[in-house]
Amino acid sequence: MACARPDPTEIVRPLETTLGAAVPAAYLAAVSMAALDGRASPCASVVTASGTVRVDVSLGPGCPPMFGADERGTVVVTGTWTPQLATFVMDFTQVTSGGRPMLVVGLASMTVAPSANGHLVVAYGEEDIRVGTGTATSAGLKQVAWVVDVDTAGTDDPSDDTLSISGGDQVLLAALDSKAEVDVTQVAVGNAVFGPGCRRNPSSGVAAVQRAGTRGGGWVLFWFHPACDGTTDVAAAVAPYELLISDAVPLGFLAP
Repeated sequence: MACARPDPTEIVRPLETTLGAAVPAAYLAAVSMAALDGRASPCASVVTASGTVRVDVSLGPGCPPMFGADERGTVVVTGTWTPQLATFVMDFTQVTSGGRPMLVVGLASMTVAPSANGHLVVAYGEEDIRVGTGTATSAGLKQVAWVVDVDTAGTDDPSDDTLSISGGDQVLLAALDSKAEVDVTQVAVGNAVFGPGCRRNPSSGVAAVQRAGTRGGGWVLFWFHPACDGTTDVAAAVAPYELLISDAVPLGFLAP
């Protein structure tokens, strides 16, 4: 009997969650930092500018999209800010893209610091990213640590930024579809680069995902390619995913 080709959804979803948190974090950090510094923005309005700050980022006409789709809604960014260092918390629960909600619906405290040559460094090292499918929370991510280098190209337009993401996380999946299950997934991302004009997938870099638990396990090495087609290549894998080697599997940053 021929071996059945495995469904890549479960092994790619943790990677989608990691990148789906880092990309909007970088986008919103850049927009908020510019607005708080007093520069005009078509997207952001500063509600509170001293002490504890709040910036409302309204996505829609006139505001460059985060993932290149039809994004609507307001992201609330709160925290503290100085021109040299900020800490932000972000809530995307009211945001839709192409009529679908974001996969990652909230980010706990991150630090944002300007660096040389018009770059921003966004560092996340918390243990509280809420992940949802629609309105339901189905997973808790623990031991998360990633860094995004944001090359702003010397402008306040987030659509021309180059994002370079490195880091990883360890995921404890506590429930799926109301069933009590436990699975551990580890994700490692090495210099995943999102270039200007494409947020559907990184254009270079690598990532590895390893799963183990009540629903089985496996390991996949992903290789990111220059084509802006919303997919990533499977460069290597072990059971049960070895039949995916040389496939291009879809990436998605929106809830199904």
